[in-house]
Amino acid sequence: MLKVKNTLTAKKEPFKPIEKGKIRMYVCGPTVYGPGHIGHARTYIAFDIIRRYLEYRKFRVKYVVNITDVHDDMIKTANELGISIFELGKKYSEEFFKEMKILKVKQADVYPRVTEEIDEIIKLIEKLVQKKLAYETDDGVYFKVEKFSDYGKLSGIKIEKGKTGTRIQTDKYEKNNVQDFVLWKKAKPNEPAWDSPWGKGRPGWHIECSAMNFHHLGEQIDIHCGAEDLSFPHHENEIAQSEGVTGKQFVKYWMHSGFLNVNEKKMSKSLGNFITIPELLKTTDPRVFRFFVSGLHYRSPVNFSAKQIKKSEKTLKKLDSFLKRLTEIKKTGSENKKVNVLIENAKKGFEKEMDDDFNLPNAWAYLFELERETNKMEQEKGLTKKDALNVLNFFKKINSFLDIFQFEFKEQKLSQEEMKLIKKRENLRKEKKWDEADNIRKLLAKKGILLDDTQKGTKWRKEA
Repeated sequence: MLKVKNTLTAKKEPFKPIEKGKIRMYVCGPTVYGPGHIGHARTYIAFDIIRRYLEYRKFRVKYVVNITDVHDDMIKTANELGISIFELGKKYSEEFFKEMKILKVKQADVYPRVTEEIDEIIKLIEKLVQKKLAYETDDGVYFKVEKFSDYGKLSGIKIEKGKTGTRIQTDKYEKNNVQDFVLWKKAKPNEPAWDSPWGKGRPGWHIECSAMNFHHLGEQIDIHCGAEDLSFPHHENEIAQSEGVTGKQFVKYWMHSGFLNVNEKKMSKSLGNFITIPELLKTTDPRVFRFFVSGLHYRSPVNFSAKQIKKSEKTLKKLDSFLKRLTEIKKTGSENKKVNVLIENAKKGFEKEMDDDFNLPNAWAYLFELERETNKMEQEKGLTKKDALNVLNFFKKINSFLDIFQFEFKEQKLSQEEMKLIKKRENLRKEKKWDEADNIRKLLAKKGILLDDTQKGTKWRKEA
């Protein structure tokens, strides 16, 4: 049975969708005022793998990722550049889609944009005002936090009672209580604005996700995802305004990805360790980064470093070489039942761990075990082409959601000089001149040529 760690209850719970066989899943998307960073890339890859694993498990998943294309940061950046937020949003949303494609993140079913959802947002705010959960001031419309008794149930943060009926100035906004949050901001000079019952203005940040969920997934959804730092106040506020309107549970399972540090420190521009996705892709194979992310639990904190990436690259090359050797096996004959047992054990083990809150680090252990045992069997007894295809087909099924492995390889050739060295080494081994033979192995390894000594002779392969 699939179990999911629910941030709302802080427990692993059996996963039962609201509607049998169907999942409504929402991920908080980017604010498109600049390039995304590697923390974003980690989050979107992690939830992409989870979404695709759910599809592998035969659930029908409707997957929605919002695009925040009007925001304080966008307005500031657009004004600095002397362009509109629409031009800025177009540039960086296109860059986001391009980067996600390179990182093999499957396209969402819907990418709603705030600027295209204004009517839905206004309708939701009107309902909150009608229910007396929101109030208007000179500079906007605010949600009345004290009216929602469950406020803080997601993050565990308890609010202190503030003064009521007395308007105070906080964070440049006039509101009744410190805890109240803005739903609609009335127009200011040099800011984009839309007509509303409260005059021209624009949405606050939190209201957009509730409105988009209601519009594209309904008033109740199965899974809501985002980075850990969105738990409060963003997701807490989503719950308050959504459940305040409907009186129903908004999200059944909340899932949050862990923080990403760079070289053991919090990523920040002031520390000089802030890495954007474009910068990442200049230095790191996107397949290697996806492999790096897949080796971590989605909830765990991550330390990104050159050393970790190098380690991931080395392991992935080893897997590439393994899969390549399988594609080259030509031996005829019937299937080896032991190989099928290995595959079945790997499948059961992998799925068991993935069903336990998507525990990828433990799941990978079953793939590595299959690789080791297959290699051992191939060296001892040899595999038939049918055996190799069965192993390859299993990896292809797993790749339907990991999207890391490759199965087509360029033909590799060695120079005449390199072939002579391999032959010379074989003769030295026959003569038991182990040191000289080992020197040749090391020389070839420096050139990226790896040797495997089997009962059927020495086999060579180039590092992928």
